[in-house]
Amino acid sequence: MQNINSRIFLLLFSFFFPLTLLYTQEEYKSTSYVAKAGSIFISEREFVHRFELLPGLNRQRRSQLETAKAEFLYTMIAEKLLVQEAIARNLDRDTLVQQSLYTIRKKLSRDELYRTEISQKVKISDVEIIRGMTRAQILPFTAYLFFKNKDDATFVRHQMKKPTDFETLNVDSSLHAIRDTATVIWGDAEPALEEALYRLKEREISSVIKAGPGYYIIKIIKIQSNPQFSSLQPNILRDRVVEIIRLRKERERLDEYVNEVLRDKIGYSIPRTFIVFAKKLKEVYVLQGVESNGLFTSEIMKEVRNRCHDFINDSLSVVGNSYWTVGNVIDKLTNKYVRVAKEDSANILNILNTQVQELVQQELLEEESLRCGMDRVPAVKEKLEMWREAMLASQMKDIIRRNTAVTDAEIFSFMKSTESNVEVPQVQIRQLITSSLNNVKAALAAIQQGLSFEKAVREWSVDTLTRQNGGITEYFPITEHSPIGELAWKMNVGQMYGPISIGNKYILFEVLDKKEKADIRDTTFTVQFENAKSRLLTLKFKQTMNLFLAQTGEDRGFSIYGDRLKNIKVTPIPMMTYRILGFGGKIIEVPFVDPQLDWLNVDLPKTKIIP
Repeated sequence: MQNINSRIFLLLFSFFFPLTLLYTQEEYKSTSYVAKAGSIFISEREFVHRFELLPGLNRQRRSQLETAKAEFLYTMIAEKLLVQEAIARNLDRDTLVQQSLYTIRKKLSRDELYRTEISQKVKISDVEIIRGMTRAQILPFTAYLFFKNKDDATFVRHQMKKPTDFETLNVDSSLHAIRDTATVIWGDAEPALEEALYRLKEREISSVIKAGPGYYIIKIIKIQSNPQFSSLQPNILRDRVVEIIRLRKERERLDEYVNEVLRDKIGYSIPRTFIVFAKKLKEVYVLQGVESNGLFTSEIMKEVRNRCHDFINDSLSVVGNSYWTVGNVIDKLTNKYVRVAKEDSANILNILNTQVQELVQQELLEEESLRCGMDRVPAVKEKLEMWREAMLASQMKDIIRRNTAVTDAEIFSFMKSTESNVEVPQVQIRQLITSSLNNVKAALAAIQQGLSFEKAVREWSVDTLTRQNGGITEYFPITEHSPIGELAWKMNVGQMYGPISIGNKYILFEVLDKKEKADIRDTTFTVQFENAKSRLLTLKFKQTMNLFLAQTGEDRGFSIYGDRLKNIKVTPIPMMTYRILGFGGKIIEVPFVDPQLDWLNVDLPKTKIIP
């Protein structure tokens, strides 16, 4: 088996630590519900979780908090109604939904693996807490000598026979020692350095201490009180100390666990492809990069993709039994924030190596988490169901959006209503109006035999004026005489259409002329037209969505348990919350919920909105 630390990966593991709540099995033994939408119940837990961890308007006003709760719950009901419609259309079998949910499943499982194997394995004793609280309130001011070589540090320490030798001893420049002073805050220094430091007495010199990239000799100059900690209430001080100790112990456990789990895992990048890819990234960053925007912005990565077109499908990284192409890695890195100063652009290969290494390691840990069944833990299953439903609702919205369209006539009518100076295109037609379908069929047969449209109008049209003028109309805007105006606008001059049933009449028409009042080839007009189209599509989609939800709500039914909703206690502070995942990375803590309330106030449609 190929060891993960070989090939292009040369760096040590570097992960973020999760700041997440610990879940207990007791939380999932009983469930209270606040509403029902169709066959789906909405739990109080899901309501509170999503209400409090997402942004919302006016929640900070306590007088409006109850209204905000009700509005949010109706929005969640709308989501659950969409979920059931999506399932009825088998969208839960859609490849995109399954792939998206699998991605979330891996991330949440990896997060649970961290909690199980790292967080829950850390134990903190009362002795450690008391010692930490004592040390946290002390602020040592130290002098130190730093050496990269252990033998050099050991040689110098042997020359120090008494405390004053630390200052008076002349250290040879060939030893490349660094002499400096520092004020040490408990919790900030390297654990090994800190442990040795707090065992020293004032004016005492330490032995050689291995810490970080080198070796230290330390002397305490003076000790004073640390106001940062000594001013805290005992319970708050204890919590802060426990947090620092926990993070340190988790870091130790993390190194131990990761080295154990990934020891025989396959994970590496293919050097030749990796180096070419890194060069392309550096070229684009030097050319376009803005320091404050980071290295992997969507703009930079889009250009990198273009430059890697010839080898976009080449394998870049091997991960377990699968591999990532150059395109896969670009997708994974896009919008991953890593700031790089212009003067550090020469290090882009190393930076890229670190980021890809982290992605590969996370992928392998996700595989391990699924192997261990972390996705079957109740807390994870509940979150996955929440994400699954949000994805299905989103897919149903996409179907409604794809079934929403606007005609040119509607767009011009909309433009006219918002901009009075817009001139709507006009058409002129020749029309034959009959009151009998048999007559219009007879007229069509005669025209197909060679009779002119004008003569057919004079013979079969039931309208006197139409017979007299040969069926020729005045020019009229395409927004009028629906659907004839819109149909004529899309046809070529000389084309015939029909019959159309309007009321108790049957109409057959041909296009005689089209007047484009505005020059549709004009760039300014084109922009205005497209903007109007976009706005109108948005409005029509919203209207279609409201009608669809009203119809679905009537068909499937929904209810709110008002007393339970009223008794739910929530904080009035809206926020967008992210979960920092175990072993690195983050995702939004709960799926976003689009405000959806207008469907409650529309008249029920008589026909099916979406088949």
